[in-house]
Amino acid sequence: MSIDDEPGWLAALEEALEIVKADLRASGLPDAVRLHTWDGSPNAGVAAWAGNSSGGGISPEAGRDPVTALVMVADEAQDAIMDSIWGAWPTCPEHGLGVHAREYDGAAVWWCASGGHAVARIGQWPAAPPK
Repeated sequence: MSIDDEPGWLAALEEALEIVKADLRASGLPDAVRLHTWDGSPNAGVAAWAGNSSGGGISPEAGRDPVTALVMVADEAQDAIMDSIWGAWPTCPEHGLGVHAREYDGAAVWWCASGGHAVARIGQWPAAPPK
């Protein structure tokens, strides 16, 4: 199955990326990321402003469920963004280590494995304090 087979799934992935963009803005990074597809692959990937792209691991079926779509898109966006900034993004304010997108308690969250806690729902990252 490919993205072309179910156009609504691609729209769901695009909506998920818009939610992830809110976390980029909150953390002070550009929200210039985009979803892309390419010939020969049924999957989608995320490209960041520095030309870095995720591995294209978002299967079309991820668009069936909003929470799954958000976790998958956030994970792929994170890969492209970290390659663009050459560092971890986002990081747990308490532990200073990178967090990971996952489903927790029915929601898509940024999860701190070091502390074993949800830092924020994806799309609700706390705004960076003004410099």
